Amino acid sequence: MEEGFAKDASGLLREARAALTDLLGDTELHGARPSAIARSLGIDKTLAWKLSRFVEDADPLKAVRHMPGPGGLEIVLRAAAARGVTDGRVVAVREADQRLRAFVRRSAGDRRSFETMIARDGRRAGRMELEQRRDYFRAGSSIWGVRARLQLLTLALRPSEHEEGLLDVIQLGGLVDFERLRTDTPWIVRRLRASNDSETRMFRARREPLDGEGVLREGTLPLMHAFCSRPLPELNQFEAANGWVYDELAPGEVGREAAVTCVTGEVHRAVLPHVRHEENTAGRYTLTVRTPVEAVVFDVLLHESLSHFGAAQMRVYGLLEDRPHAGGAAANAHTLYEPEAAAELGSPAVVQTPRMSRYSALVREALTRAGWGGLDGFRGYRTELEYPPSPCDLTMVCEIGEG
Repeated sequence: MEEGFAKDASGLLREARAALTDLLGDTELHGARPSAIARSLGIDKTLAWKLSRFVEDADPLKAVRHMPGPGGLEIVLRAAAARGVTDGRVVAVREADQRLRAFVRRSAGDRRSFETMIARDGRRAGRMELEQRRDYFRAGSSIWGVRARLQLLTLALRPSEHEEGLLDVIQLGGLVDFERLRTDTPWIVRRLRASNDSETRMFRARREPLDGEGVLREGTLPLMHAFCSRPLPELNQFEAANGWVYDELAPGEVGREAAVTCVTGEVHRAVLPHVRHEENTAGRYTLTVRTPVEAVVFDVLLHESLSHFGAAQMRVYGLLEDRPHAGGAAANAHTLYEPEAAAELGSPAVVQTPRMSRYSALVREALTRAGWGGLDGFRGYRTELEYPPSPCDLTMVCEIGEG
């Protein structure tokens, strides 16, 4: 937030609150409970509560969010005048309020934008943004006709047993409690491809399901049957000319009773290089969010033999502009948040999450089915985000050192 705006906003807020404080003092209600203010002035309890919070809250962001509207303020002023408050005091409150509202219109356009601008620190800004993302989720659900409680992606990496210098990757992913609000809505639940730093080379790999016959038939998905809803969700798969593979949920019934959980699991053999060179300086693993979801959980599990892989860093890129992810680190992409360290799950990784009760069992079964043993040989990192602002990419980046 620019210093000039901060100074002006703080001063005008302080003046408006001070004028109302003096008015309440003249009615002997300064510091009184909202119920006492409502009873004494004969106003609505909700309005009295807003008035009290606006005047008394030490946090300016909280205060401005409870600022009474113009109509509510006039009710307060008429009630105060009836209690004998002088015309001068009433005028002082009204003029301070008008100056503040004019500044809000001029600098921000509306009060919600003003609240965002005035949120100085990460804690307050984060709390406000979470509420805004929740509103965005609700609106997106209504517009697109779908929503889900959870989107998950788990990647377990270890050196390939078949090709030196390459990685085998277990991939688990899907949507939990996916609900349609319209019956005619197919929905892509996953996009997948693998490339080098600059995306100039696409990697092809042998894919094997973790549940079923061991052979992935074209056009089918590798469902983890025990972790999907019943009846099993109807899915389709197709590949685009640009190398992306798409997994799509077919249209279905609406409502919570028809909600589906779709979890896939597969092994990609010899899919990515793990040796550092000029076009492979970091591992970048991405979960793309295009579905309105309440939360995402994205885990990367690194085998103990990958000690030259650094700790994972979380990055979030916006996709509205569809900027190319060229230049190694998505240099042209719109970064929504400053990069930060991913949460460490320990070594061995502890993967339980309250967002999915059987998630640990899912990960352990996948490792067992792949013949990789258990979690003892893996360290883990997690990106978790509530109400992600779709469309966006959640990317985990692990720098690759000299092996």
